[in-house]
Amino acid sequence: MQNNSIIYIPRINKELTNIGRHPLTIITAPMGYGKSTAVKQFLSGSGLRHIWISLNEASMDTGYFWRVLTTRLTGVNEELGKTLDGLGFPLDNMQRSRIIDLLKQFSPPEDFVLVLDDYQYAENDLLTNFLISIVKYCIPNCHLVIISRYLLKYDIKELSAKNLVCTIDQKTLKFSNEDIKKYFINMSMYISKDEISHIQNLTGGWAAALYLFYRGLTYGMPLENITEINELLKKALYDSYDMKTRQVLCSLSVLDDFTSEMAAYSTGIENIGKDIERLSSENAFINFDLTIKKYTIHSVFRSFLYKEAVNSEINIQEIYRRAGLWHIGRNNINHGFYYLFKGEDFDTMLKELEKPALYVRSSDRPMMFHYFEHIPADHFNNHPIAYLKFILMFIITGDKKKGASLLNNFEEELPNRNYSNNDLIEIKAAIHLIRVFLSFNDLDTMIYHTDEVLKLLDGKASVISSFQGPFSFGSPHLSYIYYKEPGTYKKISETPLEKYARASGGAGVGSESLCAAEYCLETGDLSNAEIFAIKSLYEAKSRHQTSMAVCAAFTLARIYIIENRYSEAISMLGNLGHDVSSNIESILLNTYDLCLGYIYACTGEYEKIPKWIREGDMTINSLLMQGAVFSYVVYGKSLILSENWSKAEALCETFTNYFGIFNNQLGFLHNYINLSIAAYNRGEMSKAKSWLLKALLIGQEDKIIMPFAENRARLISVLNLVCIDDGLNMEYVSKIIKMCSRYDEIVSNFNKIVLTSREVEVLKLVSKGMSRSEIAEKLIISAATVRTHIQNIYQKLEVNKKSEAIDKAAKLNII
Repeated sequence: MQNNSIIYIPRINKELTNIGRHPLTIITAPMGYGKSTAVKQFLSGSGLRHIWISLNEASMDTGYFWRVLTTRLTGVNEELGKTLDGLGFPLDNMQRSRIIDLLKQFSPPEDFVLVLDDYQYAENDLLTNFLISIVKYCIPNCHLVIISRYLLKYDIKELSAKNLVCTIDQKTLKFSNEDIKKYFINMSMYISKDEISHIQNLTGGWAAALYLFYRGLTYGMPLENITEINELLKKALYDSYDMKTRQVLCSLSVLDDFTSEMAAYSTGIENIGKDIERLSSENAFINFDLTIKKYTIHSVFRSFLYKEAVNSEINIQEIYRRAGLWHIGRNNINHGFYYLFKGEDFDTMLKELEKPALYVRSSDRPMMFHYFEHIPADHFNNHPIAYLKFILMFIITGDKKKGASLLNNFEEELPNRNYSNNDLIEIKAAIHLIRVFLSFNDLDTMIYHTDEVLKLLDGKASVISSFQGPFSFGSPHLSYIYYKEPGTYKKISETPLEKYARASGGAGVGSESLCAAEYCLETGDLSNAEIFAIKSLYEAKSRHQTSMAVCAAFTLARIYIIENRYSEAISMLGNLGHDVSSNIESILLNTYDLCLGYIYACTGEYEKIPKWIREGDMTINSLLMQGAVFSYVVYGKSLILSENWSKAEALCETFTNYFGIFNNQLGFLHNYINLSIAAYNRGEMSKAKSWLLKALLIGQEDKIIMPFAENRARLISVLNLVCIDDGLNMEYVSKIIKMCSRYDEIVSNFNKIVLTSREVEVLKLVSKGMSRSEIAEKLIISAATVRTHIQNIYQKLEVNKKSEAIDKAAKLNII
């Protein structure tokens, strides 16, 4: 409502002051009780910084909700908003933990409120559980307000017992007789006690109705003739407008929110912008939200108008369809598909999906699957490429069985379809590309299907492909995925993987150099490993292949550790963090964490290993397919570092099952090393030796050294138990012992905090109170480079704030 149509109710505002005293405030009352109006009025008067998000039916999809939330957050804190957008909605504890840590890091210096209005449209277990977990962690100065027509399905007894939640219901919100009297006095109108009683009896203190009664009385409408709220809306408000204005209102009710331009395009009504502006100025049920620069219609009035629209000659589906086209034209796929789906324009949706440039992010796939289940099957016959894209989405999201079944059924029906020869070629190429994913971990089969794609398309890329997908399947170590048999590692490293880059339009550029680098590193050829890794990094970055860049940087970081270049290793990974967080696939954030976890495990910095890894939260559905079993390699290393030997041995024995899924040899090798170390520290020497022999027999086939060296001091004692009678090449064992000693000597010097000369220079300027732009100007570098230096400084000093960095650097005599 407008300011001249609301009144200040002290008792309601008194209750709303609890918003700043609790992490969560839940406000529930049926439609029309002034929930939103009361909160808006309170926030406006309190001066509290806030974000207001009005939810709609599409918000039930967590991907849609997340896009709206992160877009709004970006307007307040660009870095936080973009990072959260890159993460995607948290589908498991791992992602949830990371987001909570991020929110803590970016906690505002003063009270900040996030309001989720009309939460009944968005409520689902995933979303509610995520919000409750944030509340439980009590992010400093952060307050969540949920406004809903209904009580939450979640039991808030635990939150109430811990004083984490405040609840406000319709008993508090409804207007009393005295409030009604004050309202009309505020509007310069006197009404009798009988009229007050009639209004109270009819509305039950329903705040939105007061404005309607006021309009009705203004137009001379007898109150005693009104017996139902919709009747009041019609007589006091709707009927007061001419036919054209009614058409405008009914047409607008189809849209969740709108700008004048969008409304004009969607409804086809000329000069509708002037009508909207006029209605907004004279009608308390139409509001312009300054933060999102869009109009919304109050849910009470919109519900009434929509019913009127249904009963009129307005083409509701056409408005939906045109609204969808409006958003599609602005590359807003989420909103576009939402409206097109409601308008049943399935063909346009599928045409958009067929476009080679359209890549569906992991966070958007759940809603896509919803569309897939509800679009009539006959529409897919005319859009086979779109159908195949859906199949591919199922597979890369983890439902390999369903994807394979759909693909097999599609192929069986293909001879019965009347497609042109050109279309058939594209379809067959797309099928082969999908089979590349279905034959995951079977390198020969993958190469076969890739060759078939290139053969069918004459060396061109398939329209179903995208260079934007994470080529590494969630693993920071690419060749690890394909190395399945002892003695085959060198052959694996020489496989022409970049054929797939041609078939996919660029996905996997840098993969051949990377596999060569990884092989050289694992076998101890450090100089060639560095050459290939740097080449891979540059190749990958030239084609925006972030997953390949992560793998290459991980390889280089491992090399730099053993070359006594610790600062370079950490700096490289730190610089890569920004690229990863801004990537479209949140899986890479998990991959990036695995890189950090592995490196910090090698250097003995247990507390720096990401929390979800230390806690063993290996939720597999958050990582693409099964390349993620590399996470058990890193988890195993963290278990050894924790020195809980019984737990480490017990858990690592179970990890064998995961590595056995695709027979990952490096997985087995690492795991046997961990089991050997655990058994040795529990005093079981024969068992320790037995596990180590298994690792050595795998490694000996391919002359693998580095995994042993990275366990350095903990492993040397066990290695000394090995003798020539064990059937091993002792020259190979000697190389391992020598590399272990070298690694241990180098890592023991890593306890000192080392900042580069440039980082020291930047920190000194920061301590003088200079801004990033001022530092950039003084040092003749970009502001982005200054930000990177500051991030690296924070990481090395293990701090989160400027003041902490300055204090710690001063204590360490760095500045």
